[in-house]
Amino acid sequence: MTRIHASNRSLSYDGDADCALDLIESVRQAYSATDMPRVLHDFLLNIEAELQHAGVLDEDFARVAP
Repeated sequence: MTRIHASNRSLSYDGDADCALDLIESVRQAYSATDMPRVLHDFLLNIEAELQHAGVLDEDFARVAP
């Protein structure tokens, strides 16, 4: 299990990388028809950057095979 930590302003995530991927997907689906608030968008980007540093996502934000 890979753990990551990401934060942006008052939002933070500290937990499992797989759960982080689920969170990103769920939030993006929830905002698919509307504009996502900038702070939330930046927070998701910070999580994705941490997932890249952990080797879970590649430079194109695609999932790296285990």
